[in-house]
Amino acid sequence: MEIINLKKAKLTKTKTKKNFTEEEKMIWNFIKDRKLYNVKFKKETEIGKYIFNFYSPEIEFGIEIDDSNHTKKYEKTREEYLDSIGVIGLRFTSSEIKNNLEETLNKIEAAVSGLKG
Repeated sequence: MEIINLKKAKLTKTKTKKNFTEEEKMIWNFIKDRKLYNVKFKKETEIGKYIFNFYSPEIEFGIEIDDSNHTKKYEKTREEYLDSIGVIGLRFTSSEIKNNLEETLNKIEAAVSGLKG
């Protein structure tokens, strides 16, 4: 698997790590300190040219919180790349998290449980 930490992205990553959005805080509080199936998550990890807000190398699973309107082509390319290297990713929008936190956390828990199992 290809984990990349480009120098030009370091400043952005550092800024983002220190400035969580409310939605990111909600998710982080659910997964930090090995709270979820004793799985360790890292903040802001780059896999190829894609960035996960939270990533667990031990189960190759990432969580992306994004409000960008990606094209279908972008999403397909991203999914194909992640599939090719064996990484599972879940993507949520901020509004999904705000409006239905419980469902979001259940989806994360189900994914981690399945990968940890």
